[in-house]
Amino acid sequence: MLLSKVIRKGGLIFFANFSSMVKRFLSFSVFALLVACLGSVFVACSDDDSEVEYLFNREVSELTVLRECASSADSGAFCYQVRYQYPIDKDDLSKIYLWFDSTVVKDSTRSVGSKELDRADTVIEYKKTKALYDTVDLTGSDILESVRESKRESLMVAIYCEYTSGGPGSVQHVYIHFRDDIAPLFSVLDRPETKWTTGAEFKWTRPTDQTDYYDPNDLSGVIAGYNIIIYAENQDEDLSKIKVTVKSPDGVDSTGKEIYKRNAHFFSNGDSLWEESVEVRKSNKNRLHLLIKDGKGYNADEPDSNIFSLVIEGLKAESKYKIASTAFDANAQYAGNDYMSESSWHDFSTTDSIAPLMPTKIFTLKDTLFPNMARLDSNNRLRIFWSRSVDPLKEDHNIDVDSVLTLPKDCLMLLCYDTVETYEIETFNKSANKWERHECPDDTCQYNKLYQIDGDSVQIVADEVSAKGVSAFVTDTIRWVSPGDTLILRIRAVDRSGYSSIALVDTVVVSPGELASQVECPEGFIAVKASDTTGVFCMERYEHRNDSGEFMVNVLHSEALEACSSISASGFTVSLCKERDWELVCLSGGSLSYGVVEDASDGVVDYLYSYCNVATNDSLSAASIATRSSRCVNPMGVFDLPGQYQEWVLGRSEDTSVVVRGSSYKKMGGVDLESQALCTNRSFPYYTRPEYTTDSVFLYREGTRVDTVYTADTSRTLYKILTKKDFKDSLQFFDVQDSNGNSVGVDYAPYGEYKKGGEKWLETLGGSLKYVPDHIEVVFLTGKKTMYREASAFYKSSSIGFRCCAYPE
Repeated sequence: MLLSKVIRKGGLIFFANFSSMVKRFLSFSVFALLVACLGSVFVACSDDDSEVEYLFNREVSELTVLRECASSADSGAFCYQVRYQYPIDKDDLSKIYLWFDSTVVKDSTRSVGSKELDRADTVIEYKKTKALYDTVDLTGSDILESVRESKRESLMVAIYCEYTSGGPGSVQHVYIHFRDDIAPLFSVLDRPETKWTTGAEFKWTRPTDQTDYYDPNDLSGVIAGYNIIIYAENQDEDLSKIKVTVKSPDGVDSTGKEIYKRNAHFFSNGDSLWEESVEVRKSNKNRLHLLIKDGKGYNADEPDSNIFSLVIEGLKAESKYKIASTAFDANAQYAGNDYMSESSWHDFSTTDSIAPLMPTKIFTLKDTLFPNMARLDSNNRLRIFWSRSVDPLKEDHNIDVDSVLTLPKDCLMLLCYDTVETYEIETFNKSANKWERHECPDDTCQYNKLYQIDGDSVQIVADEVSAKGVSAFVTDTIRWVSPGDTLILRIRAVDRSGYSSIALVDTVVVSPGELASQVECPEGFIAVKASDTTGVFCMERYEHRNDSGEFMVNVLHSEALEACSSISASGFTVSLCKERDWELVCLSGGSLSYGVVEDASDGVVDYLYSYCNVATNDSLSAASIATRSSRCVNPMGVFDLPGQYQEWVLGRSEDTSVVVRGSSYKKMGGVDLESQALCTNRSFPYYTRPEYTTDSVFLYREGTRVDTVYTADTSRTLYKILTKKDFKDSLQFFDVQDSNGNSVGVDYAPYGEYKKGGEKWLETLGGSLKYVPDHIEVVFLTGKKTMYREASAFYKSSSIGFRCCAYPE
């Protein structure tokens, strides 16, 4: 089978991935230098028992497989190259023969005759060059495509050098391996999910595994299982009897007979994977090996079905341990640290026997307009307070647990209780139905200050002694809170041993703010104000969604208009948001540039990319309300103005009525991320169409050249005027109609293309729209392309949605 494409390259470029031939070459390098100096011919004996002798200096060496694409390769191509060093002796080198697969030349073949030479897959005529290396590009070859389709694991390449005189060298071989050699993307187990006096629980997620180097989107390679080692720093502690429970997506095993095995581990040599038992001796009794089976790949559709849990019980109180873990895929590739030294394993410890105490209520500063609700500061921050936790040092502490903790007079610090180490705060994401850890900005969560609250008055308590006999509070600040939010918060205290308290779970209702006191918005809308001179109106918090909760994208501007106007809200006129209103709400009175509460701790580009999904090419995150970030919000509580989807708005005039604002998840060529996300950025969708004119065309002679221009120039020598009767080009114009048969605009195409393509071509051009031939017009095509902005009336995109506004009547 001949290669359909072979590209040759030369150059002094070295790679680290040498074949076994490198070792052989190095072994003979001293002799090779003597050959060059003395002009003598040295020979190397063959590996077999025959009498044939092969000239080592007439063989290619350093055969290397390069899994990379040449500069001319198509994006996403299946690329492999074979690189080799020319023979030392190139004086009489004539041709280089290559065979792919072992059909003609076997992997043990050392010499070839005319029969094999005639059946070579590729023959390269040698041309004298100073280059030491050459590369054969197999990208796009028939043999590579055949191997890929058949899912073979390897392909042999044989290379032989032919000389015009003298004896030859032997055939050299190299294997291209196609099997999975990519390790799973595994995050080793480090800290316990929770721990207590005699145990701990670890959780991990089944790792993604890319099995094909050239298919980075397929990450569902099968994971064979996991090695886990539990290690006690106390050499005398026997871990062989501790209780182990593994919870996998397939069930629960507490016996070690179904999902996991004790005293066993996976072993891999990179090519094969097998199970081995681990002998328990007196010297390693403080070490427990666990083999946990999996057998499935990552399930992207149901992320929760990838979660594993390991519960260990029977450890000693306040003792130190280590944990190591490694994941293995079905092709013996692995990632982790169980095979590394103990210094690379992660420490954990058990706790003392008494958990810290937490109160049952969260306190906030109240809003004067809405007295029963919490108020936000000017930067959308919510300050919360709770009665400080304490860690009892004895069981009979008599500390009263209620909305605040009350300590008995005889309960003294360091005798009856101690302070806690820290607090863990989580907020409940209702859209994603999960708890999310609260992040402290700039390591401010030290909780070392105590406060006393009296109504709206907050005072710092000087020290622990001063706090005796008063209700002492600690505080934290929740950022990126929207007016009218209802927050569910969970707070745990953690003592110095790592023991966590029972969680304080409370709900905080946030005031909708001053604007909401002026207008009661329809459901899904929030009160906003465009400027100091305009009244308050309502805007949808998110881009518009249908009755099923799906964002409405890939719609015409006219369809967006209709969707908004069809919303019935008593006392309001609902329409597509006006362009100027959209911009001013985004600017939030001129205080913002991108329509988000800007935080100095994050760079603008990173913030917009990470939290607003700007230019990520991640359409799935844009489509899911559950994956949207609470950080992409403006002070009035409007989400995702700079990102996710561009938005249709109602333009400022009849000529510019069809406009989009904001940016989207799509990368835009030629525009940097910051510029496209600006509140002031506006776009007019267009299609590229042939430029034409129906006016007179003027031809002017410029020496032997004739220039074509479209306006008269009396200063030049006129050669000819072309009028419409001279034009040879024709355009077919179409009435573009929506699914209801309503006309939404006019489009055109060269008449010849339309006649040649017929109805199928027309269906492709129209997509979900109907193109009805209207009239043919004789024109002069300029040979250029133009941005046909009239197409915005019938432009659709999966990256464009819209938002409705409700204006008080």
